[in-house]
Amino acid sequence: MDSNRSRTGVLVGLAAAAGAFGVAATMSAATAPTARADDFTDIISALDADYAAGQTAFTSALTDFNSSEFAAGLAALFDGVDDGGLAAPNDFLVGTVNALTNESDGHSAPYDFALPTDFSDAVTQAQTFLTDGLNYLYYDPDFASVSDYGTSLYYDLIGVDYSIVLPLEELLLGAAVSF
Repeated sequence: MDSNRSRTGVLVGLAAAAGAFGVAATMSAATAPTARADDFTDIISALDADYAAGQTAFTSALTDFNSSEFAAGLAALFDGVDDGGLAAPNDFLVGTVNALTNESDGHSAPYDFALPTDFSDAVTQAQTFLTDGLNYLYYDPDFASVSDYGTSLYYDLIGVDYSIVLPLEELLLGAAVSF
């Protein structure tokens, strides 16, 4: 048996293996999916934005209370509580459902109360909030029926907020401006 012959076979085998590895690496790189941000990073960014908006509202409330502007301070306080207590949990739940179902993620806007001029104006605005909330709840099944679960959950959560929480806050603001 010739020793050159076995070395040639080994070299041919190594060259074939290296070539196959190179082809496999090239093909996997050519078909790699495009990189995008992690869904949970988007959720955390939305939560950070909610809490930052809430902190800004709390700072504004403190300034208003120190300036003896009770009604404006109360409106800013409600904005801050709603940003941290309503918007942030809503964004967390909706973002998680969107991530798990591969739906597009969207987050809610920060809350911003307009100060009513008097109690009558507050009652009108509270009725508008209630009507909007009921409309959100009414249209929710349309999204669930087409498997858009994230949007369906968003409409549920916003519908409850607009139907229960915001009208009560608006009526309290109306009472505050009446003094």
